[in-house]
Amino acid sequence: MIEQAGKRPSLAPRNWGGWFLVAILWLMGKLPVRVGLWISRPLGWLLYRTMGRRRAVAQRNLERCFPEWTPQQVEALLRNNFRALARTVFEIAWCWGMSARRFKQLSRVEGLENLLDAEEAGKGVLLITAHMTCMEVGGRMSCEQAPTTGVYRPLNNAVLEWYQNRGRLAYAHGMISKRDMRSIIRYLRKGGVLWYAPDQDFGPDRSVFAPFFGIQTATLEATHKLLRMTGCALVPMFPEFEEETGRYVMRVLPAVDGLPSDDAVTDLARINAAMEAHVRRLPEQYWWIHRRFKTRPEGEAPFYE
Repeated sequence: MIEQAGKRPSLAPRNWGGWFLVAILWLMGKLPVRVGLWISRPLGWLLYRTMGRRRAVAQRNLERCFPEWTPQQVEALLRNNFRALARTVFEIAWCWGMSARRFKQLSRVEGLENLLDAEEAGKGVLLITAHMTCMEVGGRMSCEQAPTTGVYRPLNNAVLEWYQNRGRLAYAHGMISKRDMRSIIRYLRKGGVLWYAPDQDFGPDRSVFAPFFGIQTATLEATHKLLRMTGCALVPMFPEFEEETGRYVMRVLPAVDGLPSDDAVTDLARINAAMEAHVRRLPEQYWWIHRRFKTRPEGEAPFYE
């Protein structure tokens, strides 16, 4: 079912922590972009220094995905990655609290015709993206170009859940929980555009192994099933932050031809390859702190210590 923002949570003491975080996000959303970008630099250094476990995960991922890099190159990328992660907090706040006029001034779209062409074919569109640090910006940009519904992960905090859905529904056509596969399938069959980011490790029961950066990677099989069950097109979309301009760009690529085939691994490998190509362009803007390679093929040693 397509979610609505729902009833605003009460001010009961159990919700005070959530309301405090919402107040911070609201204030951050009102900051000028240049101020937020300036603050994110020292914040990135702070995150790098304090998030030791996540830094170790990111370092392990980079060392395996870029074996040709020197330790100095890995270290430099790590520092830039944590700067990008710090920007993420402000980007989320801007997306959920910024007016359409202000947002339009800091963003642009390239390749929109690829999305519009896929829509005109009369089938649903799976607008697929990777977990880039500015992913939230990409979600809002896609929603403002065409009526788009997003797949989201429900939050444990009721206040943050309400504020998230309220902010996103200001520009999105709707939001569907990732747990509600029936509504996702129904929406695509009706010809809707669905924003979808499946590049995380969901465990062995929901995944098949397909290459990503030359590593056999647990890849969500539901992506292939959605293509087969709905006949939708798959259109890659990748957001990025331009350091030189301080603006955000959403790049929409042509729909991937020949999907789906009868082979889930082949199809998912093609999708992973599209994501990998973008990540290689901007490795500092990928969500390396995620344990992307946690699930291993049977008999293979653990990826992380």
